[in-house]
Amino acid sequence: MRRVVWLCGLPVVFSAVAQADVDVKKEIIDRCKSQMGQYGSAMVKACVDQDLEAVEKIGRIPDQYKSTVARCLKQMRQYGFSLVNACAEQDIEADKALSKY
Repeated sequence: MRRVVWLCGLPVVFSAVAQADVDVKKEIIDRCKSQMGQYGSAMVKACVDQDLEAVEKIGRIPDQYKSTVARCLKQMRQYGFSLVNACAEQDIEADKALSKY
């Protein structure tokens, strides 16, 4: 749970993704190597770059959606932070649309 709270505040605390937590970076690199390694270094790099960007975006999601982010992290983290971000963004958009009914 500590990682969820930390991850959500990451970009607020650090001004650049390059300063992101070593554990999160290692997790991303290891997963991308495992899932994309057979396609070559360029694909691994693209995977890592996308996930690092997603971590930054996740950190900018407003506090009112913390429960959405936590749920998406729990459900999608194993597939990468790009999917965690997509899950959160889609749920937030759906929540906004539902509030207009």
